[in-house]
Amino acid sequence: MASKSFVFRFDDVEVREREFTLVKAGQVLTVEPKAFRALLFLLHNPQRLISKEELLNSVWGDVAVGDGSLTRCIWLLRRLLEDDINNPRYIATVATIGYRFVCPVEVSEEDSEEAVAAKDPISSDGVGKKVGSRKSLWGWALAGGGALVLCLVGAIWYLHRPLPPPRITAYTQITHDGHQKILDGTDGSRLYFNQMANRITPDSIAQVAVTGGEIAKIPVALPTPNLLDISPDGSSLLVASLAEGIKPANPLWKVRTLGGSAVRLGEAYYASFSPDGNSVAYSAADGCIYAMRNDGTGARKLASDVSKDEIEWIAWSPDGGVIRFTTDDRIWEMSSSGSKPHQVLPGWRTESWKCCGRWTPDGKFFLFLSEGQIWALDERRSPLRQPPPEPVQLTSGPTDWGPLVPSKDGKRIFAQGRTSPTGELSRFDAKTGQFTPLLGGISAQGLVFSGDGKSVAYVSYPEGTLWKADRDGGNPVQLTNPPMDVLLPRWSPDSKQIVFSDMNDQVYGGTIYVVSAEGGSPRKLLPEDHEYQNSPYWSPDGSKIVFNAGPSGADFSGPDYNVRILDLDSRQVTTVPGSASMLGPRWSPDGRYLVSGTEDELHLKIFDFKTQQWSELAQKGLVDSPEWSRDSQYIYFLRVMGGQGVFRIRVKGGEAEKIADLKDWHFTGWFGRWMGLDPTDAPLLLHGIARDDIYALTLEEK
Repeated sequence: MASKSFVFRFDDVEVREREFTLVKAGQVLTVEPKAFRALLFLLHNPQRLISKEELLNSVWGDVAVGDGSLTRCIWLLRRLLEDDINNPRYIATVATIGYRFVCPVEVSEEDSEEAVAAKDPISSDGVGKKVGSRKSLWGWALAGGGALVLCLVGAIWYLHRPLPPPRITAYTQITHDGHQKILDGTDGSRLYFNQMANRITPDSIAQVAVTGGEIAKIPVALPTPNLLDISPDGSSLLVASLAEGIKPANPLWKVRTLGGSAVRLGEAYYASFSPDGNSVAYSAADGCIYAMRNDGTGARKLASDVSKDEIEWIAWSPDGGVIRFTTDDRIWEMSSSGSKPHQVLPGWRTESWKCCGRWTPDGKFFLFLSEGQIWALDERRSPLRQPPPEPVQLTSGPTDWGPLVPSKDGKRIFAQGRTSPTGELSRFDAKTGQFTPLLGGISAQGLVFSGDGKSVAYVSYPEGTLWKADRDGGNPVQLTNPPMDVLLPRWSPDSKQIVFSDMNDQVYGGTIYVVSAEGGSPRKLLPEDHEYQNSPYWSPDGSKIVFNAGPSGADFSGPDYNVRILDLDSRQVTTVPGSASMLGPRWSPDGRYLVSGTEDELHLKIFDFKTQQWSELAQKGLVDSPEWSRDSQYIYFLRVMGGQGVFRIRVKGGEAEKIADLKDWHFTGWFGRWMGLDPTDAPLLLHGIARDDIYALTLEEK
């Protein structure tokens, strides 16, 4: 017997269980499958307190996921239903326990398919009877004609119904090392990818057989090589050299796969081969897209001023007539001659990011990523049957999927699969030279100790929620709620307040807030200021806050993005001289200096308040997360390129000293990495424990 399905109605919302649809005010809303299942479970149990564990089990079953996945589902539902977490009409949170659906719900049972069929049976009474009258003959004729009409109608319906969507029928794991990687291409027998030092920085280029096996590095005689594409015949690689950091354009080279000299093609941010391998399309520092021959000659501009953001994931259609690319988290399209650039799917899932698209070799499907899942835009065309009007979701579940590459026969999708991002908070012990878990190894970043040493503040990862707890992690208190995404919290010197940035501000991109350590609603630091703001840091006496700011949408490298200081008494804001494009200012404990990184992440600079001048510290490599020692004599920092590790350097100058080797460290957290210090200047890092491997997904087309 088929299981029963129900229709749930509350306010202006209707939820149909069998059809897996949510209709609000007459409009069908798109709901992620996990969030929909969570809603169904709540609707099946209205007014009852549902524990987090019970809800997790009902939605994910035996798959191990954290509370963050459930929190995100509830947040998505509240956003769709226009519910308020502080004054809920539908879903109420019971702190630390679970959730309750509080709105009255009308429930009706949907008819089963068998019941629907039973209501309109097709009677055959008398069809086989032999009647000699003319009337009976006419009846037969009419019946036959009616049957013919029905057949014709059925045939027309069948031929005009939408083509059946593709689906994934099997998953096969290809690599098993768990290290971060970015998949870039295949020659049919091997997969080529970047092995990553962290989520942003490549470490080396490698390859593995499409059937799995040992991973082998490909020697490339270029500093910090970053693989972008493989030629269709597999003979050449397009490689950008990131020796001077990740920039809007880097030296672009064509390198023979099996060894040989590299050919300099020019400078590019991203590049890809045409289907015949004779041309290369690439994006440049000026925000334009160009094409050239595969030897670097004949460069010509295809499209100008498409976006102020970087242009990447350039993909040619199999026939070479169309180019699609990703910019500003959207997929765009133009002809291969550069005409008519326009956004693909402009009205579809407008709040979700989309990227990294590639066609299957036969051109039937355009595969891309949105919110960590793989989607297919069906581009099959037939005079009678049309494909679905919207993309089809191919994957779902806790695995986040990364860059993908279709197989040469189009029957598989090779993709980078990453388990739910999580980490282990760790502290470096100088005596043992080892990192050990801190606060039980919770998945948290941005941990800072209060000035009185009694408390800590930290941000849960990946949820982005701010918490305050005792020094040993006891008595945790949640200070923010989703969708707020907290970045770099800092205690006030009197240990009474915490300042932080919200990176989920949909209007201005970043806003600074202050919240009491005892809890309450966070308040904007500069409510009248609508600029982009982040990286706040208290002065040692607590009278000022230094921060980064710039016009909404400003380029980090632009002159209007700089370091500013707010006087909390006068509410006056001043700009630090010569601070254009300086990022992440930190005030020294003695109050004399600021340290700041630069937009290219290659430099550390010191501002002396006495001289009102900047000076540069002599260090090499890509750097991040500068932090002051408690005596203001040293700057600790991460080096993530050019010898990965934790270093420190004297403010007065000299060589950088390595404190901890991070050669095999798995970074995770904000922008791929984070480092802090405890009150003894011991480095704190978030160790990535999510697994990252390449899978083969079988693509079935009916």
